[in-house]
Amino acid sequence: MTKVQISDHALVRWLERAQGIDMEWWRSVLAEIAQPFADMKCQHAEAGGVWLIFRGDVLVTVAPERPDPGANVRHDRHAVNGTDKWQGDTRHWKHKKRRGCK
Repeated sequence: MTKVQISDHALVRWLERAQGIDMEWWRSVLAEIAQPFADMKCQHAEAGGVWLIFRGDVLVTVAPERPDPGANVRHDRHAVNGTDKWQGDTRHWKHKKRRGCK
């Protein structure tokens, strides 16, 4: 038997529709917090004990720890799904064949 996985979208919709949480009000609260940092064109900023991470003018996630300034991975799941781990040799197989690698 497989364990059901819940997407972030499904969780938000359940909280909104079944539990009666006003997500638009929370969105406006978060926008009020994030707006000064977006105006300054920050990539990430600390606010209230969490880090707001921006991509341009869009707040893309909120992370519990300060992100690495040079990181390409801009979400807070890298410790969970392993995307921050080295995935091995990324050279194309034709390049390796030309160089005599296996």
